[in-house]
Amino acid sequence: MSEDAAERQSRWRRMVHRLERDYRCLPPAEKARIAELSAPLVRLQQSLDRLFSKADGARICAACRGACCAKGHNHACLPNLLAYLQQQQAPPQPDFSQTCPWLGPQGCVHEAGRRPYNCISFLCDKLEERLAAADVAEFYRLDRALRTCYQAFVARYPGGGMTGLLLQSARLDGRSLLFFHSATTDDRAQEPV
Repeated sequence: MSEDAAERQSRWRRMVHRLERDYRCLPPAEKARIAELSAPLVRLQQSLDRLFSKADGARICAACRGACCAKGHNHACLPNLLAYLQQQQAPPQPDFSQTCPWLGPQGCVHEAGRRPYNCISFLCDKLEERLAAADVAEFYRLDRALRTCYQAFVARYPGGGMTGLLLQSARLDGRSLLFFHSATTDDRAQEPV
């Protein structure tokens, strides 16, 4: 593993460890809010994946060996990891020495509902041309709705940005990814202890 990949791996582990700790410390009402924000996001991603499958996406991507996946180093976002934590599951371990840290021998290591936004919403030309015009229109309609779901996380959590958790974590410089604004506490920001 290159030094850069090893450093990313180390930063990832530290960031996930802190996120797990911070999530455990959230009040039940905030965990319920996360579940409320996550449910439509997961459903929309599963719908996008059905269209991907309809275009024979798994076979097409395997044939090109996931060329777009080479851009995935920083795509995993806060909602993606929170989907695992809500179910008391550990997220998959990335391998930053690979072209995409989330690409395993059988494809993406994340199930469709937990995939990074950029990965689930990307429709290359090869896939798009295999779908009927109505399916393409539906794909982009679902994508717009999904973007709105991600934006709800962006609005609530500084770590909720769509640029990926490693980048968000560095931008927050030690602050919690789950630092949130709560109207129920005199409009003061809340940070897990």
